[in-house]
Amino acid sequence: MRKKYLYLLFFIGITSAKAQNCSDPGTAPGDLGCVQFTYKGEQVTYTTVRGGDGNIWLQQNLGSSKVAEAIAEEASYGDSFQWGRWDDGHQNRTSALAAVPTPNNPSGITLGSETYYTGTWWSPNSLTDKWEAATPAEANDVNGCDPCKALGSAWKIPTEAEWTEIVNSENMANPATALASRLKLPGNGYRSNTNGNFTFAGQRGYYWSSTTSSSGGKYLYIGTTLANPSSGANRGQGAGIRCMKYNPAYCNVSVENDVEPITSVSFADINNVTSAIVNGTPAYEDFTAIVANVNRGTSYELNIKGNTVGFEHDVRVFFDWNKDGAFDMNAEYYPLVLPISTGTDAVAATETIAIPENAALGSIRMRIIKDQWNIYEPGEFDACLDAYYGQIEDYTINIQERLNIGDFIKNGFQIYPNPTSDIINIQTDLGIENINIYNQLGQLISNQKATRLDLSNVTSGIYMIQINFENGQKATKKIIKK
Repeated sequence: MRKKYLYLLFFIGITSAKAQNCSDPGTAPGDLGCVQFTYKGEQVTYTTVRGGDGNIWLQQNLGSSKVAEAIAEEASYGDSFQWGRWDDGHQNRTSALAAVPTPNNPSGITLGSETYYTGTWWSPNSLTDKWEAATPAEANDVNGCDPCKALGSAWKIPTEAEWTEIVNSENMANPATALASRLKLPGNGYRSNTNGNFTFAGQRGYYWSSTTSSSGGKYLYIGTTLANPSSGANRGQGAGIRCMKYNPAYCNVSVENDVEPITSVSFADINNVTSAIVNGTPAYEDFTAIVANVNRGTSYELNIKGNTVGFEHDVRVFFDWNKDGAFDMNAEYYPLVLPISTGTDAVAATETIAIPENAALGSIRMRIIKDQWNIYEPGEFDACLDAYYGQIEDYTINIQERLNIGDFIKNGFQIYPNPTSDIINIQTDLGIENINIYNQLGQLISNQKATRLDLSNVTSGIYMIQINFENGQKATKKIIKK
Protein backbone atom coordinates (compact mmCIF):
# COMPACT_ATOMS: atom_id res chain seq x y z
CA MET A 1 0.00 0.00 0.00
CA ARG A 2 2.81 2.40 0.73
CA LYS A 3 4.22 2.20 -2.81
CA LYS A 4 0.77 2.95 -4.21
CA TYR A 5 0.59 5.95 -1.87
CA LEU A 6 3.89 7.27 -3.21
CA TYR A 7 2.65 6.68 -6.74
CA LEU A 8 -0.44 8.81 -6.06
CA LEU A 9 1.65 11.56 -4.53
CA PHE A 10 3.52 11.93 -7.79
CA PHE A 11 0.27 12.58 -9.62
CA ILE A 12 -0.86 15.00 -6.93
CA GLY A 13 2.36 16.89 -7.61
CA ILE A 14 1.54 17.13 -11.30
CA THR A 15 -2.04 18.29 -10.87
CA SER A 16 -1.31 20.75 -8.07
CA ALA A 17 1.18 22.62 -10.24
CA LYS A 18 -1.67 23.49 -12.61
CA ALA A 19 -3.43 25.46 -9.88
CA GLN A 20 -0.41 27.30 -8.56
CA ASN A 21 -0.64 30.88 -7.31
CA CYS A 22 2.91 31.66 -8.30
CA SER A 23 4.05 33.17 -11.59
CA ASP A 24 7.06 32.73 -13.83
CA PRO A 25 10.00 35.13 -13.58
CA GLY A 26 10.11 38.20 -15.81
CA THR A 27 12.04 38.18 -19.05
CA ALA A 28 15.27 39.73 -17.73
CA PRO A 29 18.05 37.41 -16.48
CA GLY A 30 17.93 37.31 -12.70
CA ASP A 31 14.18 38.01 -12.45
CA LEU A 32 12.60 35.82 -9.78
CA GLY A 33 9.32 33.94 -9.61
CA CYS A 34 8.03 30.84 -7.87
CA VAL A 35 6.31 27.53 -8.46
CA GLN A 36 4.04 25.56 -6.13
CA PHE A 37 3.76 21.78 -6.28
CA THR A 38 3.44 18.72 -4.06
CA TYR A 39 6.63 16.96 -3.06
CA LYS A 40 6.86 14.13 -0.52
CA GLY A 41 3.17 14.62 0.27
CA GLU A 42 3.49 18.30 1.16
CA GLN A 43 2.67 21.47 -0.71
CA VAL A 44 5.91 23.37 -1.29
CA THR A 45 6.85 26.67 -2.88
CA TYR A 46 10.20 26.93 -4.67
CA THR A 47 11.91 30.02 -5.99
CA THR A 48 12.45 30.20 -9.74
CA VAL A 49 14.82 32.42 -11.72
CA ARG A 50 15.39 33.53 -15.29
CA GLY A 51 18.86 32.26 -16.20
CA GLY A 52 21.43 33.86 -18.42
CA ASP A 53 20.40 31.35 -21.12
CA GLY A 54 16.88 32.82 -21.21
CA ASN A 55 15.28 29.73 -19.67
CA ILE A 56 13.46 29.36 -16.35
CA TRP A 57 15.23 27.36 -13.63
CA LEU A 58 14.53 26.33 -10.08
CA GLN A 59 16.80 28.43 -7.90
CA GLN A 60 17.05 25.59 -5.40
CA ASN A 61 17.65 21.87 -5.58
CA LEU A 62 14.74 19.43 -5.66
CA GLY A 63 14.17 18.37 -2.06
CA SER A 64 15.88 21.41 -0.50
CA SER A 65 14.22 23.78 1.97
CA LYS A 66 15.88 26.99 0.78
CA VAL A 67 17.96 28.77 -1.81
CA ALA A 68 21.67 28.34 -1.08
CA GLU A 69 23.53 31.17 0.61
CA ALA A 70 26.74 29.22 1.17
CA ILE A 71 28.49 26.34 -0.59
CA ALA A 72 28.32 24.18 2.54
CA GLU A 73 24.71 24.73 3.60
CA GLU A 74 22.93 21.43 4.24
CA ALA A 75 19.42 22.87 3.95
CA SER A 76 20.15 23.76 0.34
CA TYR A 77 21.66 20.39 -0.74
CA GLY A 78 18.32 18.77 -1.51
CA ASP A 79 17.84 15.11 -2.35
CA SER A 80 20.19 12.68 -4.09
CA PHE A 81 18.67 10.78 -7.02
CA GLN A 82 19.94 7.77 -8.90
CA TRP A 83 19.85 8.25 -12.68
CA GLY A 84 16.48 7.30 -14.17
CA ARG A 85 14.58 7.16 -10.86
CA TRP A 86 11.86 9.42 -9.51
CA ASP A 87 10.37 10.77 -6.30
CA ASP A 88 9.67 7.44 -4.56
CA GLY A 89 11.67 8.00 -1.36
CA HIS A 90 14.99 6.52 -2.50
CA GLN A 91 16.32 10.06 -3.01
CA ASN A 92 16.28 10.93 0.70
CA ARG A 93 19.86 11.42 1.80
CA THR A 94 19.35 8.91 4.64
CA SER A 95 17.32 6.30 2.71
CA ALA A 96 18.10 2.63 3.41
CA LEU A 97 20.25 0.54 1.06
CA ALA A 98 19.13 -2.50 -0.93
CA ALA A 99 20.18 -4.65 -3.87
CA VAL A 100 19.04 -3.76 -7.39
CA PRO A 101 15.58 -4.99 -8.48
CA THR A 102 14.62 -7.62 -11.04
CA PRO A 103 14.34 -6.61 -13.82
CA ASN A 104 17.14 -4.15 -13.15
CA ASN A 105 15.61 -1.09 -14.81
CA PRO A 106 12.63 1.24 -14.23
CA SER A 107 10.13 -1.44 -15.26
CA GLY A 108 11.19 -3.34 -12.14
CA ILE A 109 9.97 -0.54 -9.85
CA THR A 110 6.81 0.71 -11.57
CA LEU A 111 5.31 1.70 -8.22
CA GLY A 112 8.60 2.96 -6.81
CA SER A 113 11.05 1.78 -4.19
CA GLU A 114 12.14 3.67 -1.08
CA THR A 115 15.56 2.02 -1.05
CA TYR A 116 18.77 3.33 -2.54
CA TYR A 117 20.26 0.65 -4.78
CA THR A 118 23.75 -0.65 -4.31
CA GLY A 119 25.65 -2.31 -7.10
CA THR A 120 25.11 -1.61 -10.80
CA TRP A 121 21.69 0.01 -11.20
CA TRP A 122 19.97 -0.27 -14.62
CA SER A 123 21.64 -2.89 -16.75
CA PRO A 124 22.43 -3.11 -19.59
CA ASN A 125 23.76 0.41 -19.84
CA SER A 126 22.40 1.54 -23.23
CA LEU A 127 23.08 4.95 -24.78
CA THR A 128 19.51 4.94 -26.13
CA ASP A 129 17.94 4.88 -22.65
CA LYS A 130 16.00 7.96 -21.60
CA TRP A 131 14.94 9.80 -18.47
CA GLU A 132 11.89 11.68 -19.66
CA ALA A 133 8.70 9.71 -18.91
CA ALA A 134 5.99 12.01 -17.51
CA THR A 135 4.70 9.60 -14.83
CA PRO A 136 5.87 6.43 -13.06
CA ALA A 137 3.21 4.48 -14.96
CA GLU A 138 4.91 5.46 -18.24
CA ALA A 139 8.37 4.31 -17.12
CA ASN A 140 9.66 1.16 -18.79
CA ASP A 141 12.87 -0.77 -19.40
CA VAL A 142 14.35 2.03 -21.56
CA ASN A 143 12.81 5.19 -20.08
CA GLY A 144 12.74 6.38 -16.48
CA CYS A 145 10.29 8.88 -14.99
CA ASP A 146 11.52 12.49 -14.88
CA PRO A 147 11.02 13.74 -11.29
CA CYS A 148 10.82 17.33 -12.56
CA LYS A 149 7.42 16.53 -14.10
CA ALA A 150 6.01 16.86 -10.57
CA LEU A 151 6.30 20.63 -11.12
CA GLY A 152 4.23 20.51 -14.32
CA SER A 153 4.49 19.03 -17.80
CA ALA A 154 6.74 21.84 -19.09
CA TRP A 155 9.45 21.16 -16.47
CA LYS A 156 12.30 18.75 -17.13
CA ILE A 157 15.74 17.56 -16.11
CA PRO A 158 18.23 19.53 -18.22
CA THR A 159 20.20 17.82 -20.96
CA GLU A 160 23.99 17.97 -21.18
CA ALA A 161 23.63 20.69 -23.84
CA GLU A 162 21.34 22.76 -21.59
CA TRP A 163 23.76 22.47 -18.68
CA THR A 164 26.57 23.54 -21.02
CA GLU A 165 24.61 26.60 -22.09
CA ILE A 166 23.75 27.77 -18.57
CA VAL A 167 27.31 27.13 -17.32
CA ASN A 168 28.69 29.30 -20.13
CA SER A 169 26.09 32.04 -19.84
CA GLU A 170 26.52 32.25 -16.05
CA ASN A 171 30.35 32.01 -16.19
CA MET A 172 30.55 29.10 -13.77
CA ALA A 173 34.08 27.85 -13.22
CA ASN A 174 34.20 26.55 -9.62
CA PRO A 175 31.97 26.19 -6.53
CA ALA A 176 32.26 29.89 -5.68
CA THR A 177 31.12 31.12 -9.10
CA ALA A 178 28.39 28.44 -9.25
CA LEU A 179 27.01 29.73 -5.95
CA ALA A 180 27.32 33.34 -7.14
CA SER A 181 25.45 32.54 -10.36
CA ARG A 182 21.73 33.20 -10.76
CA LEU A 183 21.12 29.49 -10.10
CA LYS A 184 22.81 29.57 -6.65
CA LEU A 185 24.23 26.03 -6.91
CA PRO A 186 25.60 24.64 -3.60
CA GLY A 187 28.21 21.92 -3.07
CA ASN A 188 25.78 19.03 -2.55
CA GLY A 189 28.34 16.23 -3.04
CA TYR A 190 27.50 12.78 -4.41
CA ARG A 191 26.28 9.56 -2.82
CA SER A 192 28.15 6.30 -3.39
CA ASN A 193 26.29 3.33 -4.81
CA THR A 194 28.52 0.93 -2.92
CA ASN A 195 28.15 2.09 0.70
CA GLY A 196 25.63 4.95 0.54
CA ASN A 197 28.10 7.47 1.95
CA PHE A 198 28.45 11.04 0.69
CA THR A 199 31.66 12.43 -0.78
CA PHE A 200 32.61 16.11 -1.20
CA ALA A 201 29.39 17.33 0.46
CA GLY A 202 29.90 21.01 1.21
CA GLN A 203 32.76 21.23 -1.27
CA ARG A 204 31.72 20.25 -4.81
CA GLY A 205 28.52 20.08 -6.84
CA TYR A 206 27.03 17.07 -8.68
CA TYR A 207 23.90 17.55 -10.80
CA TRP A 208 22.37 14.99 -13.15
CA SER A 209 21.42 15.67 -16.75
CA SER A 210 18.99 13.53 -18.77
CA THR A 211 21.77 12.66 -21.23
CA THR A 212 23.29 9.17 -21.21
CA SER A 213 27.01 8.41 -21.34
CA SER A 214 29.19 5.38 -21.89
CA SER A 215 29.61 5.16 -18.12
CA GLY A 216 25.90 5.60 -17.38
CA GLY A 217 24.68 9.18 -17.27
CA LYS A 218 26.06 12.67 -17.84
CA TYR A 219 26.14 15.18 -15.02
CA LEU A 220 27.37 18.67 -14.21
CA TYR A 221 30.45 18.43 -12.03
CA ILE A 222 31.48 21.59 -10.17
CA GLY A 223 35.02 21.02 -8.96
CA THR A 224 37.64 23.23 -7.45
CA THR A 225 38.88 24.53 -10.81
CA LEU A 226 36.11 23.82 -13.33
CA ALA A 227 32.41 23.37 -14.04
CA ASN A 228 32.16 20.40 -16.40
CA PRO A 229 28.68 19.56 -17.79
CA SER A 230 30.07 16.58 -19.71
CA SER A 231 31.18 14.43 -16.78
CA GLY A 232 29.87 10.88 -16.66
CA ALA A 233 29.13 8.46 -13.83
CA ASN A 234 27.41 5.12 -13.26
CA ARG A 235 23.66 5.42 -12.85
CA GLY A 236 23.74 4.14 -9.30
CA GLN A 237 25.59 7.23 -8.09
CA GLY A 238 23.38 9.72 -6.27
CA ALA A 239 23.38 13.33 -7.47
CA GLY A 240 21.24 16.43 -7.23
CA ILE A 241 18.34 17.46 -9.47
CA ARG A 242 17.89 21.05 -10.62
CA CYS A 243 14.78 21.37 -12.80
CA MET A 244 14.39 23.78 -15.73
CA LYS A 245 11.66 24.96 -18.06
CA TYR A 246 12.71 25.69 -21.61
CA ASN A 247 11.61 29.11 -22.70
CA PRO A 248 10.32 30.50 -24.99
CA ALA A 249 7.23 28.34 -25.36
CA TYR A 250 6.58 27.14 -28.90
CA CYS A 251 3.13 26.93 -30.45
CA ASN A 252 1.27 23.63 -30.26
CA VAL A 253 0.55 21.81 -33.50
CA SER A 254 -1.21 18.55 -34.36
CA VAL A 255 -2.74 16.53 -37.23
CA GLU A 256 -6.34 16.89 -38.39
CA ASN A 257 -6.78 13.38 -39.83
CA ASP A 258 -4.66 10.23 -39.92
CA VAL A 259 -1.14 10.24 -38.48
CA GLU A 260 0.92 9.22 -41.48
CA PRO A 261 4.23 9.08 -39.67
CA ILE A 262 7.73 10.42 -40.01
CA THR A 263 9.80 7.24 -39.72
CA SER A 264 13.40 8.44 -39.75
CA VAL A 265 15.26 11.68 -39.13
CA SER A 266 19.00 11.92 -39.67
CA PHE A 267 20.85 15.18 -39.03
CA ALA A 268 24.33 15.60 -37.47
CA ASP A 269 24.15 13.53 -34.22
CA ILE A 270 20.43 12.73 -34.70
CA ASN A 271 19.57 9.29 -36.09
CA ASN A 272 16.04 8.65 -34.89
CA VAL A 273 14.00 5.76 -36.35
CA THR A 274 10.33 5.39 -35.36
CA SER A 275 7.27 3.34 -36.30
CA ALA A 276 5.92 3.34 -39.88
CA ILE A 277 2.41 2.26 -38.79
CA VAL A 278 -0.35 4.75 -39.63
CA ASN A 279 -1.87 6.08 -36.37
CA GLY A 280 0.69 3.98 -34.49
CA THR A 281 2.42 6.98 -32.93
CA PRO A 282 1.20 10.37 -31.62
CA ALA A 283 0.45 13.21 -34.03
CA TYR A 284 3.11 15.30 -32.28
CA GLU A 285 6.25 13.70 -30.86
CA ASP A 286 8.55 15.63 -28.56
CA PHE A 287 12.09 14.46 -29.27
CA THR A 288 13.76 17.54 -27.77
CA ALA A 289 15.79 15.25 -25.49
CA ILE A 290 17.57 14.12 -28.68
CA VAL A 291 20.31 16.64 -29.47
CA ALA A 292 22.31 17.38 -32.62
CA ASN A 293 25.58 19.19 -31.96
CA VAL A 294 26.44 21.51 -34.86
CA ASN A 295 28.86 24.35 -35.52
CA ARG A 296 28.23 27.82 -36.88
CA GLY A 297 29.17 28.19 -40.54
CA THR A 298 29.12 24.44 -41.17
CA SER A 299 26.71 22.47 -43.40
CA TYR A 300 24.97 19.19 -42.54
CA GLU A 301 22.72 16.88 -44.53
CA LEU A 302 19.15 16.47 -43.30
CA ASN A 303 17.51 13.17 -44.31
CA ILE A 304 13.82 12.50 -43.59
CA LYS A 305 11.76 9.39 -44.37
CA GLY A 306 8.08 8.72 -43.80
CA ASN A 307 5.01 6.69 -44.72
CA THR A 308 3.07 8.71 -47.32
CA VAL A 309 0.29 6.10 -47.80
CA GLY A 310 0.45 6.42 -51.57
CA PHE A 311 0.52 10.22 -51.82
CA GLU A 312 3.34 12.72 -52.25
CA HIS A 313 3.90 14.69 -49.04
CA ASP A 314 5.48 18.02 -48.32
CA VAL A 315 7.96 18.28 -45.47
CA ARG A 316 8.27 21.65 -43.77
CA VAL A 317 11.41 22.06 -41.66
CA PHE A 318 11.96 25.00 -39.32
CA PHE A 319 15.02 26.06 -37.29
CA ASP A 320 14.63 28.78 -34.65
CA TRP A 321 18.06 30.24 -35.47
CA ASN A 322 17.56 33.40 -33.38
CA LYS A 323 15.98 31.49 -30.48
CA ASP A 324 12.97 33.78 -30.15
CA GLY A 325 10.33 31.06 -29.82
CA ALA A 326 8.91 31.62 -33.31
CA PHE A 327 9.73 30.22 -36.74
CA ASP A 328 10.29 32.89 -39.39
CA MET A 329 8.98 31.75 -42.79
CA ASN A 330 11.51 34.00 -44.54
CA ALA A 331 14.71 33.00 -42.73
CA GLU A 332 14.02 29.80 -40.79
CA TYR A 333 11.91 27.68 -43.17
CA TYR A 334 13.18 24.88 -45.44
CA PRO A 335 10.63 23.23 -47.81
CA LEU A 336 11.21 19.62 -48.91
CA VAL A 337 9.20 17.09 -50.89
CA LEU A 338 8.83 13.43 -49.91
CA PRO A 339 7.79 11.22 -52.89
CA ILE A 340 5.52 8.22 -52.42
CA SER A 341 7.16 6.00 -49.81
CA THR A 342 6.43 3.26 -47.29
CA GLY A 343 8.68 4.90 -44.72
CA THR A 344 10.89 1.84 -44.60
CA ASP A 345 12.25 1.99 -48.15
CA ALA A 346 15.12 4.05 -49.49
CA VAL A 347 12.92 7.02 -50.47
CA ALA A 348 13.74 10.16 -48.51
CA ALA A 349 13.51 13.94 -48.54
CA THR A 350 16.98 15.46 -48.25
CA GLU A 351 18.39 18.95 -47.88
CA THR A 352 21.76 20.42 -46.99
CA ILE A 353 21.35 22.78 -44.05
CA ALA A 354 23.96 25.51 -43.55
CA ILE A 355 24.18 26.68 -39.93
CA PRO A 356 24.16 30.52 -40.07
CA GLU A 357 27.24 32.31 -38.77
CA ASN A 358 24.98 34.47 -36.59
CA ALA A 359 22.80 31.64 -35.23
CA ALA A 360 22.19 31.87 -31.49
CA LEU A 361 24.58 29.70 -29.49
CA GLY A 362 23.19 26.93 -27.33
CA SER A 363 19.98 24.93 -27.63
CA ILE A 364 17.45 25.88 -30.29
CA ARG A 365 14.39 24.09 -31.68
CA MET A 366 14.09 22.19 -34.96
CA ARG A 367 10.53 21.39 -36.03
CA ILE A 368 9.64 18.95 -38.81
CA ILE A 369 6.10 18.86 -40.21
CA LYS A 370 5.27 16.10 -42.71
CA ASP A 371 1.98 16.96 -44.37
CA GLN A 372 -0.25 16.12 -47.29
CA TRP A 373 -1.47 19.72 -47.55
CA ASN A 374 -3.34 19.65 -50.85
CA ILE A 375 -6.19 21.67 -49.31
CA TYR A 376 -3.80 24.58 -48.78
CA GLU A 377 -1.97 26.89 -51.13
CA PRO A 378 1.69 27.91 -50.64
CA GLY A 379 1.87 30.71 -48.09
CA GLU A 380 -1.22 29.58 -46.19
CA PHE A 381 0.76 27.52 -43.70
CA ASP A 382 3.48 28.05 -41.09
CA ALA A 383 5.02 26.14 -38.19
CA CYS A 384 1.85 26.51 -36.10
CA LEU A 385 -0.67 25.16 -38.62
CA ASP A 386 -1.95 21.62 -38.07
CA ALA A 387 -1.02 19.06 -40.70
CA TYR A 388 -3.84 17.58 -42.79
CA TYR A 389 -2.42 14.05 -42.98
CA GLY A 390 1.05 13.57 -41.51
CA GLN A 391 3.05 14.04 -38.32
CA ILE A 392 5.13 16.61 -36.40
CA GLU A 393 8.43 16.06 -34.56
CA ASP A 394 10.54 18.54 -32.56
CA TYR A 395 14.27 18.17 -31.83
CA THR A 396 16.99 20.15 -30.06
CA ILE A 397 19.92 21.58 -32.00
CA ASN A 398 22.94 22.60 -29.92
CA ILE A 399 24.79 25.32 -31.81
CA GLN A 400 28.48 25.79 -31.04
CA GLU A 401 31.20 28.07 -32.32
CA ARG A 402 32.89 26.98 -35.53
CA LEU A 403 35.62 24.45 -34.81
CA ASN A 404 39.04 25.95 -35.46
CA ILE A 405 41.29 22.95 -35.94
CA GLY A 406 43.29 24.22 -38.90
CA ASP A 407 46.29 25.11 -36.77
CA PHE A 408 46.22 21.69 -35.11
CA ILE A 409 46.22 19.91 -38.47
CA LYS A 410 48.87 22.21 -39.89
CA ASN A 411 51.13 21.69 -36.91
CA GLY A 412 50.63 17.91 -36.77
CA PHE A 413 48.70 17.88 -33.50
CA GLN A 414 48.21 14.35 -32.20
CA ILE A 415 48.03 12.23 -29.06
CA TYR A 416 49.44 8.67 -29.06
CA PRO A 417 49.26 5.80 -28.30
CA ASN A 418 45.55 5.57 -27.49
CA PRO A 419 44.61 3.23 -25.84
CA THR A 420 47.73 3.09 -23.68
CA SER A 421 49.16 0.97 -20.91
CA ASP A 422 51.24 3.72 -19.34
CA ILE A 423 52.68 6.56 -21.46
CA ILE A 424 50.80 9.15 -23.56
CA ASN A 425 52.72 11.46 -25.93
CA ILE A 426 51.45 14.81 -27.18
CA GLN A 427 52.91 16.08 -30.43
CA THR A 428 52.37 19.68 -31.55
CA ASP A 429 54.40 22.70 -32.64
CA LEU A 430 52.14 25.01 -30.62
CA GLY A 431 53.34 26.20 -27.24
CA ILE A 432 51.56 24.48 -24.37
CA GLU A 433 50.40 26.48 -21.34
CA ASN A 434 49.36 23.44 -19.28
CA ILE A 435 47.76 20.01 -19.52
CA ASN A 436 44.92 18.79 -17.27
CA ILE A 437 43.82 15.18 -16.86
CA TYR A 438 40.32 14.41 -15.52
CA ASN A 439 38.76 11.10 -14.48
CA GLN A 440 35.19 10.03 -15.29
CA LEU A 441 33.88 11.91 -12.26
CA GLY A 442 35.30 15.11 -13.73
CA GLN A 443 37.90 15.27 -10.97
CA LEU A 444 41.28 16.80 -11.80
CA ILE A 445 43.94 14.14 -11.20
CA SER A 446 46.95 15.83 -12.82
CA ASN A 447 48.11 19.26 -13.97
CA GLN A 448 51.42 19.62 -15.80
CA LYS A 449 53.15 21.06 -18.84
CA ALA A 450 55.22 18.11 -20.07
CA THR A 451 54.16 16.50 -23.37
CA ARG A 452 54.93 13.01 -22.07
CA LEU A 453 52.28 11.83 -19.61
CA ASP A 454 52.84 8.87 -17.30
CA LEU A 455 49.55 7.07 -16.54
CA SER A 456 51.11 3.93 -15.06
CA ASN A 457 49.83 4.80 -11.57
CA VAL A 458 46.18 5.39 -12.48
CA THR A 459 43.52 2.69 -12.70
CA SER A 460 42.19 1.38 -16.00
CA GLY A 461 39.35 3.44 -17.48
CA ILE A 462 38.47 6.47 -19.58
CA TYR A 463 40.12 9.84 -18.96
CA MET A 464 39.92 13.28 -20.54
CA ILE A 465 43.03 15.28 -21.43
CA GLN A 466 42.54 19.03 -21.75
CA ILE A 467 45.40 20.91 -23.41
CA ASN A 468 45.58 24.69 -23.03
CA PHE A 469 47.83 26.30 -25.63
CA GLU A 470 49.76 29.52 -25.19
CA ASN A 471 47.85 31.15 -28.08
CA GLY A 472 44.53 30.69 -26.22
CA GLN A 473 43.35 27.63 -28.12
CA LYS A 474 42.16 24.52 -26.29
CA ALA A 475 41.86 20.87 -27.22
CA THR A 476 40.15 18.03 -25.36
CA LYS A 477 40.78 14.37 -26.10
CA LYS A 478 39.35 11.19 -24.60
CA ILE A 479 41.96 8.54 -23.80
CA ILE A 480 41.68 4.96 -22.62
CA LYS A 481 44.00 3.51 -19.99
CA LYS A 482 44.19 -0.29 -20.43
